[in-house]
Amino acid sequence: MAVQSNLHKLVDLAKEKSSERRRELLRDVTDLFFDDVPEQSSTEYSQYDHVLSKLAEDTAVDAREELAERFADLPTAPKGLVLQLAKDVIEVAGPILKKSQALSEADLVAIAENQSQAHLKMLTQRSTVPESVSDSIVRRGDDEAVVSLVKNAGAKISRAAFENITERAETNADLHAPLVTRKETPTDLLNDLMTVVETRLRDRILEKFDGIDPDELQQAIDASHKRLEARLSNDKDADEAKRYVNGMKLRRQLDGALLIRLLRENQIMRCAAGLAEMTETDLGTAKRALESPSVDPLCLLCKANGLDRPLFVTLCVMRNAGKGDALRDAREYGRIFDELSDREAQRALRFMMMRKNAEAA
Repeated sequence: MAVQSNLHKLVDLAKEKSSERRRELLRDVTDLFFDDVPEQSSTEYSQYDHVLSKLAEDTAVDAREELAERFADLPTAPKGLVLQLAKDVIEVAGPILKKSQALSEADLVAIAENQSQAHLKMLTQRSTVPESVSDSIVRRGDDEAVVSLVKNAGAKISRAAFENITERAETNADLHAPLVTRKETPTDLLNDLMTVVETRLRDRILEKFDGIDPDELQQAIDASHKRLEARLSNDKDADEAKRYVNGMKLRRQLDGALLIRLLRENQIMRCAAGLAEMTETDLGTAKRALESPSVDPLCLLCKANGLDRPLFVTLCVMRNAGKGDALRDAREYGRIFDELSDREAQRALRFMMMRKNAEAA
């Protein structure tokens, strides 16, 4: 047919208006391209790129899906066509975004900066994701895309991106396991997660800490403490809460009853400041424990630092007031407290004392 024998007529064929005819021509021209892939620098290559791109316009989605599947695995695929397909609906763009090596790092960044969340998530599934692309995904992506990125061992993630992800993990438990299990997660950021994650993952962090040089671990804990405190350094409520708690401590009125009253009155920052003082930890950690979706962090702080079971249960019940059956929940909180073993509590206590020492240094 004309497509196969007269390449110079392809431009005219690309102007075909019939959708069914365009589909046939698209398949024929694609076959012709793969029969004898031209040099990328040749005029023939550029002509194929132009014609295939034109034919793909206004062709049915399923035809474009087929086209994307065929070109996704070809490193020398026509660049204009590949970029066009990469920006298409996700059913078409998916194979290109996930596999195409014809896209440069700059192309991938541009896509990450301008396309949909579905496009971002597909980028996270590439065998390798450059650091610059990961930065864009973390900055623009929703939690689902970021979780997918962290799970990908082939993704390179910058220090700044890890910090962003760790902070997001405070309110999204789906990020906990990927961060804790990822080999490259910085030690000090794992430390940030200690009072956020559930018991199972906290044990994984402690296992990692057991294999780290004590001096290195102390530096990580110090860095974590400073970073968490810095996030509250310009918070007037935090400063006021610390002054209030110091005053109550001087009056010998800093106790469990005060924490309960403050929480009942929804004075979260003051309650966190009191909890921080009573558990010898920093305000950021205490506040996160009070606000965490899980009660595990609060249980860790209480049991590791000698706060009793009734206080822990009462704080949990009040924290979740109106969200369930208080009596049933109280029994469950008590069970969680009881099941935190002395050994776990002692390991946590050792950890918290290291943090206290870091604060005093």
